[in-house]
Amino acid sequence: MTSASFTPYWKAVGLPEEPYSWVFFVVAKIAGRHRPLAVVTSIGGSSEEETLRGYPLTAACHRIVTIFADSANHIAIRAELALAATYYVRDDDREQWLDPVELPELDRTQAEFARRRRPWDCATASEFPFIAACLLQGVAFDAQGGDIRPARLEPLGTVYRDTSKEWGMAVVDITDLGGVRYGIVGFSSARMVFVPTETAQRNRCWLGAHNGFALHPGTFRVMDEVRPRRAMSAAEFMAKWDRGHVPVMYSAVNEPRIADLLAHIPLVDPTALDLVWPSDSPAGVLLSRTKLSGEDEDRSVIKLVDKVFDADDFDISAFNSVRALSNFQEILRRTLIKYSARLDGTQSSGKLIQLAFVDENHLGLETLPVVSVEAIAGALSVSKNVTSISICVESLLGAPVQLINTLSERAALRKIFFLQSPTHTDCSISVRLFEELAARPWMLRRVEVMFSGAYSAALRKQPWLPTVPRGTMDDAGDVVQLAPLGVFPVQQMFVRRQNSGSPGDTGFSYCYAHMGDALLKPERFISGFILFLRSLVSAWWQELDMEDMKSRLFSFSSAPSSLADDAATAAEISPILSESFAAPIDTGSNTVKRPRVRDLVPDGWTVMVSEEKPTARSQSSFVRYGFIRPHRPIAVGATPLVPPSLEELEVVGLKEFLGVMAPEVDLAVADRHLRDLANQITTRPYQGTLPPSVEPLSALSREDVTDVLLDFLRNARAVNDASVCQGKECTDDSAR
Repeated sequence: MTSASFTPYWKAVGLPEEPYSWVFFVVAKIAGRHRPLAVVTSIGGSSEEETLRGYPLTAACHRIVTIFADSANHIAIRAELALAATYYVRDDDREQWLDPVELPELDRTQAEFARRRRPWDCATASEFPFIAACLLQGVAFDAQGGDIRPARLEPLGTVYRDTSKEWGMAVVDITDLGGVRYGIVGFSSARMVFVPTETAQRNRCWLGAHNGFALHPGTFRVMDEVRPRRAMSAAEFMAKWDRGHVPVMYSAVNEPRIADLLAHIPLVDPTALDLVWPSDSPAGVLLSRTKLSGEDEDRSVIKLVDKVFDADDFDISAFNSVRALSNFQEILRRTLIKYSARLDGTQSSGKLIQLAFVDENHLGLETLPVVSVEAIAGALSVSKNVTSISICVESLLGAPVQLINTLSERAALRKIFFLQSPTHTDCSISVRLFEELAARPWMLRRVEVMFSGAYSAALRKQPWLPTVPRGTMDDAGDVVQLAPLGVFPVQQMFVRRQNSGSPGDTGFSYCYAHMGDALLKPERFISGFILFLRSLVSAWWQELDMEDMKSRLFSFSSAPSSLADDAATAAEISPILSESFAAPIDTGSNTVKRPRVRDLVPDGWTVMVSEEKPTARSQSSFVRYGFIRPHRPIAVGATPLVPPSLEELEVVGLKEFLGVMAPEVDLAVADRHLRDLANQITTRPYQGTLPPSVEPLSALSREDVTDVLLDFLRNARAVNDASVCQGKECTDDSAR
């Protein structure tokens, strides 16, 4: 008989566990609320190394913070934040409301391999592709340990529910890029049984108290009845689940440093969680639909602007009476956005744009719904100190050639940012602009150029640039890519790993990466190459395949901008290798899609990496690499395949490559990186002693280069035969 005072309850019959899968949000305060800008999930897999639990989660949080805190990324991020303000708050001063998207509820107690491998969304474009690329790479690639993790983009409306037994979340607040914040939210889950009566409560065997055996298996559910709406630090998270160790496959040596670096990062404010972790209260939804109060437009400013539009020029002192207003620039900016069609090439328009849109040395025009090439020229003519400019390509009035000609005349420009509207998916304007730049390699040498269309295409797993430049299809000659090799000199990378097999088995597995869409200058390529080698040798227990390679190639698109910078505290985001990222292992048919291996041409460098074993069954390995540049074209599909002679190849190591292509780089810094890599190979788990004549890391000798190259070329021919993109631009369907 149950006592009247007895209250039924849930009792744990298993050990508490942390969330198995994680959702990451990047938010920023826009129009009074912290709104989502990018969402990425990492679903726990069947093995420890496929799951963000413990140290790997804190490493991902640190990597994300590092990326958003790096000043090299700030202009592009701020430009997308400006676009986000126009996306979330429309002309009628009403908020854009996102329909909530629920995360899949998975059951870690069941074999759900298919459900845990959700297909990539190749149709939906990211509203803010640069920010999304920052978050995706922060989750997927650990630059310190070289580890990779499953990561998938999700819709902006994705929400976290604290009743989920599968999911935890991490939130990064980039409202202040000078003080990026983060926080972790996760609650314990366990097998639990419902205790309905006092009789059931006394049944110790039924509750699992008899030698640890429970007659009732229980239901997996969240243990915490009270779930506070606050975020934890990494230290709190590790302590909560007693994560005092790092499994051997992770880089345990990095764990104390990551913990120390995160200890100095402030936590997100609880209000940053409101929209991504919605309250059950209906009032929360109604509040999000209320009209924003906003600031009243200052009629005196609007009146002055209206007078100026009717004049060819004006004296800026005419605005002295209103420039003292704390919100003057914002009022002027809103006014010019409203009347952007009236901006032209006059001095008056140029000065108005300067007053409204110049911040220090940057001219940010991305929020103008319409902007003509003449207006841009006028603004640059009066803003002599501007060294960078950002433009939304869909707003442009004028041909791409006109804009590039105008920008090329401004010798002070060092950075150009071509943004994409949050509601547009077509990258054709970006490609046409790049084609104009490619015809002016001298300009690409002088300026850094960012195209958000490149990120948008890559995040939909579509190649961005044409495989062969337009107009060269019939007679391509030595032209193998649109990006000029004189500026971005590395055209491709060949990688092979020796398989463990029976005695005498010296077979290799192969991967290829096209570098022509990465837009990497020499030092920046080497910075990524160092990270790539670190990641490759850290994965000594894994198979080498293209799917695995995709995340490792993030080493090139999220490396420090300089070799002198520390990868633990610096990460410049550059274009994802979109052709390689677009290539799936297969499509459900017999066709295997790989990046097309290009013919080797005299202007381009090909990098070869060969990971080998001293004996077939050895767990030890060593790495040889080489940079080669032919004196004559080498066709991958040539029949018969004749290896080039040593006289027909330029063969160098990493330092020699820098000496030729980037002589300004301090080679002592490069030498230090090479020593660190060699030490990483020597000290990795299960690495034995190599034969005396074998170095853990070395440049390929000239004598060995032709044999290794010939092996790659034989395999590359088969890859090209199976590839879909054969000398033509891939269609949307072929890129998925």
